[in-house]
Amino acid sequence: MQPSFFLGKSLLYVFALLAPLSALAHNSWLEPENEGLTLYQGHRHSAHAGADEESYDPALLQQAYCQNAPVKPLKAGYPLRFADCPRMQLNLSSGYWTKTPWETRNTPKTGVSQVLKSWRSEERLTRLGRWPTQALRPLGQGLEILPLSNPFVLQEGDKLTVQVYLDGKPLAGVPVAYEDHTRGSTDPDGRIAIRLKHGGLQLISTSLETPLEDGKADQLVRSATLQFELPQ
Repeated sequence: MQPSFFLGKSLLYVFALLAPLSALAHNSWLEPENEGLTLYQGHRHSAHAGADEESYDPALLQQAYCQNAPVKPLKAGYPLRFADCPRMQLNLSSGYWTKTPWETRNTPKTGVSQVLKSWRSEERLTRLGRWPTQALRPLGQGLEILPLSNPFVLQEGDKLTVQVYLDGKPLAGVPVAYEDHTRGSTDPDGRIAIRLKHGGLQLISTSLETPLEDGKADQLVRSATLQFELPQ
């Protein structure tokens, strides 16, 4: 075979290894509609290229909480809609993903040949509609990101300090992103100050990768996003 064939195949492997998970990423957000909240996914508020809105399987919803109390969607099917809530938290999972030199599939790595990377994706979306009268506390389950003070009194250019938790305990040294761009890592107390650059929808997110030993994927990739809106 020609050397160019081996070179091309090698470059294909390198590209697949280096392609970040964020290349598949999109945002999830809750949109106020008809006195309720509708879950959307897409690139409308993302720095990555892609459709403004993308369809999803409603089965990705694992749990929903309003004010820390479990709730259910208003109806079955797509898109998921919920009654309005001042603090809505959704646990979402798109399941297992496997990357090969040729494609990325929404499937466990079991039975797949030439696996480069595999992971299970879990996401926590927290939307604040207003600041609560009582102290804002984490649910205590999985990865969470919450503000330490009232974000609704802030303006464009102000800083907001957020805190990241894992199972209810502050988590140090994890990256925190604003507008899909990493702004730094959390301090020993799990905190970081983020400057708000515009009005309207605000999305502040963090992520954590840990080994997974269930035989279906190599890593558990968890993300958590804080959503709130400021006047424009």
